[in-house]
Amino acid sequence: MLLEMEQLGGEKMRKIVGLLVCFMVMGVLLYRPASSVDGETLFKMKCGKCHTKGGGAPIFAPVKYASSQWKRFFQREKHKRKKDISSDVSEKEIALIKEYLIDHAADSDRPIAAGLR
Repeated sequence: MLLEMEQLGGEKMRKIVGLLVCFMVMGVLLYRPASSVDGETLFKMKCGKCHTKGGGAPIFAPVKYASSQWKRFFQREKHKRKKDISSDVSEKEIALIKEYLIDHAADSDRPIAAGLR
C-alpha cells in the first residue's frame, strides 16, 4: 500500500514538473521585451500623429496601395518631400512600418482595410 502511494505521488510529481517545464518554455517563446514594438503599433503611434482626423495629413490604411507601390514610396523617400519625420521616427521604426504596410497592402494575402481614424 505504501509503495503504491509513493508511486502515485511520483507520477503526480512528474506531471507537475512537466507542466512547469511547459509553462517555462512557453514563457520564453512568448516573451517580448517592453521595448519591442511591432509595425502595426508603430504605424498607429507614429503615423497616427498626423494621419488621423484633424491631424493635418490624409487618413489612409495599408490597403490604399499595392505592395510594389509601398516599396516604391519608401525607396524614393516620398514622405520627406512633404515632411521630414527622421527626428520622430528611427530607421528601424520606419523599416517595421514599411514591412507592416507591405504585408497588409491591397494585393497581399492579409490586406487590412482599417486604417487610422
